[in-house]
Amino acid sequence: MDISTPVRTTSSFDPFGQPFLQNPAAYFETLTAQSPAPIDMLGVPSAYVARHDQVVAVLRDPKRFSSVKPRGLPGMEKVDFFNGLPVMNYSDDPVHARLRRLVQPAFSPRRAQAMVEAAKVIAAESVDRIEGRDSFEIMDDLTKPLSIELLMGRFMGVSRVDWPIFLDYLESLKLLQHVAPGEGKPAAVHEAWQRGAAYCNRAAARARAGEGQEDDLIRVLVDTHDAEDGRLSDDELMAMMVLLFIGGVNTVAGAVGGAVLNLARYPALAERVRQDPTAASKVFEETLRMEPTVLLVMRFATEDVCLGEVTIPAGTPVYIMLSAASNDARVFPKPQTFDIDRPNLIEHLGFGRGIHGCIGSPLARAIAPHVLQMVAQRFPRMRLDDPESVRFDAIPRARHLASAIVSID
Repeated sequence: MDISTPVRTTSSFDPFGQPFLQNPAAYFETLTAQSPAPIDMLGVPSAYVARHDQVVAVLRDPKRFSSVKPRGLPGMEKVDFFNGLPVMNYSDDPVHARLRRLVQPAFSPRRAQAMVEAAKVIAAESVDRIEGRDSFEIMDDLTKPLSIELLMGRFMGVSRVDWPIFLDYLESLKLLQHVAPGEGKPAAVHEAWQRGAAYCNRAAARARAGEGQEDDLIRVLVDTHDAEDGRLSDDELMAMMVLLFIGGVNTVAGAVGGAVLNLARYPALAERVRQDPTAASKVFEETLRMEPTVLLVMRFATEDVCLGEVTIPAGTPVYIMLSAASNDARVFPKPQTFDIDRPNLIEHLGFGRGIHGCIGSPLARAIAPHVLQMVAQRFPRMRLDDPESVRFDAIPRARHLASAIVSID
């Protein structure tokens, strides 16, 4: 069947639209049932893939489904987080392999263990500040300070006085969802990028002069090179810093925050974590499965590809619905039921799959259970008394917990 066959058209579905971003779960059953299906995105014939098996097949086939965004494609203004520069997410081999090799030393076992130990200390300090109160706000009081200090202060080695440079850029990206096709970036986004690039240039110069801590991320990136790959340019350095920061702060804070929220929603689950600390990792995984922070990724067909009963023509933008696939009832029965005893829980796609799988996933999986165990132990009366306090932030491609107040008295 050709992708243009009318019976398969789902013209009302917009992967970047607010109805989906605000309530993605309402779309999962239809998306997986009709996958793959053609859609019209700003006049461009496109497609989405949502069934778990089809999504995994696409993610594992980088030859036929490229990650490189075509220039001038309408709508891509909304997801140009990296100023048009190649990053791991939006590149194919050999560029992707080169960038991944260059950043891999930043995730060495020694650095990863140091991050886990730092996370325990930072989380304990946050819990100490919360203890004795009647309630706390999950993101502002716990998981956002944890992710910012851990990633920016400890992992990236950015001085606290310079944190606003990256935080401002992260905040400015919300403006992109309002950019019309063909429009330039808002001035605030451009200016925030320039401030970050200037910081990276200065930090790279210091690192090349042998200044700064050996474990600072820029120092690690600057020092990493070989005859084949060469060093990261200053622009690539800024893009890499933004990639790791964006990929860490909101996703880590949102994912861990969502798991804390589930402990508050289900007191029996929190009690289970107190009795069996190994259950904490399952809470984290089920949270990622049911409400992943990354809703979708994009690929671009390099040739005509037959997927299911549909032929996806070469050049078609394909929206890979990770969130729907992780809620595919064929793989996860009763997908909207929170169940940490699913035998195939680890098959969720919260961290992606294939060569573009999240490079920081082992670190996140090592840190999150410690935080959940600590919260469950220190706040045995934690509960969600006010469901109306739960709010999510959504931008194209991503949705994460923004706020939730839980009682602990």
